[in-house]
Amino acid sequence: MLRRFGKFSGTILFAALIAAAAHAGPGNYNQAMEAYYKDDFVTAARLLHVLAERGNINAQRELGRMYAKGEGVTKDEAEAKRWFKLASEQEDALKSYNTGDFAKALQVFRPLAEKGQTLAEYILGLMYTNAQGVSENYPEGLKWLQKAGEQGEAKAQFAVGVAYFKGLGVQKDYAEAFKWYRRAADQGLGVAQYNLGAMYAKGEAVTQDVVTAHLLYGLAATSGIKAAGAAKNQLAKTMTPEQIAQAEKMAKDWKPKLEDN
Repeated sequence: MLRRFGKFSGTILFAALIAAAAHAGPGNYNQAMEAYYKDDFVTAARLLHVLAERGNINAQRELGRMYAKGEGVTKDEAEAKRWFKLASEQEDALKSYNTGDFAKALQVFRPLAEKGQTLAEYILGLMYTNAQGVSENYPEGLKWLQKAGEQGEAKAQFAVGVAYFKGLGVQKDYAEAFKWYRRAADQGLGVAQYNLGAMYAKGEAVTQDVVTAHLLYGLAATSGIKAAGAAKNQLAKTMTPEQIAQAEKMAKDWKPKLEDN
């Protein structure tokens, strides 16, 4: 797990642990492994390759094993070793990041970010905004976070939303914050759902909509955001039984929409 994203916390709720880095990037690792265990190696390899390219360490290791065995791909020991090596380097870099050895982490993640890897872009963005191994530079951090966000990384999308909401390294813009929160919330990120719910509840950059706010607070609470449960209960006091029933139905029907870039 990555360390707290301190600079973008404060009055805007932020998760204590910002990312499960081994699972970073859009896509569905479980779906890939389900295909693998059904002996659908071609599908598994295709899904794992997308995740591995984005920086998913588990996917990189699984893909390496598939190349070593020739499962769903042409057997290729060199390619297997390449994925194993990358997974090991990233894992070591993440450990360095978490223990405060930012210089070592930067050696691995900067080159990967410059090549367009989603996870590396996200981490480099965190490092610039939190002055970790580099001088604090919100505009530079936001640049990398936006790159990761555009590739579908929900946690980066949320961070960009916070930047626009608070005016960190960019002009304060609630409409832009709403857009980025929405993208992350649609993918199921609880903190984004909470912040987006607050914007709906207050009518910030959107027409006030207590039903949608109730829905989003409920989804965030289910994700473990404690403040969301309290906000949902408080909001419910201002709603009619019909509005609450509508929000609860929407919650039952809701499904995350992972971005596939």
